[in-house]
Amino acid sequence: MNEPRMPIAQPYGYAYPPGLPPHHPKTSGLAIATLVLGLAGCLALPLLPAIIIGIIALSQTGPGKRPGRGLAIGGLAAAGFWVVGWIALLGNTMGNPDRYTASPPNAPGTSSASCATPPSGHANICTLKPGDCLQQPVASATSVELTACGSPHTTEVIGAFTATDGPWPSGGELKAEALEHCQRILAKNVDKPRLDAEGVYTDLGYLKPEREPWKHGVRTVFCTLVSPDSQLTGSALVPGADLSIPTG
Repeated sequence: MNEPRMPIAQPYGYAYPPGLPPHHPKTSGLAIATLVLGLAGCLALPLLPAIIIGIIALSQTGPGKRPGRGLAIGGLAAAGFWVVGWIALLGNTMGNPDRYTASPPNAPGTSSASCATPPSGHANICTLKPGDCLQQPVASATSVELTACGSPHTTEVIGAFTATDGPWPSGGELKAEALEHCQRILAKNVDKPRLDAEGVYTDLGYLKPEREPWKHGVRTVFCTLVSPDSQLTGSALVPGADLSIPTG
């Protein structure tokens, strides 16, 4: 005679219905996105989204929540690494003015080792501008003394042109190019009939960049009207003269 069998005790916990496998929560999609964006931080743009999504992913993952906390942490760590790298790169680049070509004359932010700030009342090739009046005619100078155009002066800047690129013109290599451009600017900007009527003797000159500014990319040459006997009083320019750089 068979003895009745004792029922087998079921383990404590959730009993899954017959035929259905246990349910495993899916890994957080935000955690995966954080990792992908964090690793792509070398492109800079994904960094902010990686940090924002990563913080949200941390709140969704962990013990008793969806898997993927390690992915979120890894993505945030990668994003942090790239943030530090970008800050270091930008700081090193912005802090070294030698990495930049010198700005054109009279441009905002002009700053270069080749164009230091001139003394008070003076200008150099990076700060000079058409319409300035000077005390001495020179073909090339590190700085020139400015004066009010209403006072007697020897020189006035009548315009500017961009010289042809190439080696620094140490001698007269620039003379023919300067003559062509400066004669055109003179005809356009200077009130020559008035000066002739007043008996003012003038000649044409120019100021070119020195070797160091030229090496840093400065190619602006300034055309000047010169009166050796300091006969210039008041501006020699016509009303509404073109003072752009380059001129015309």
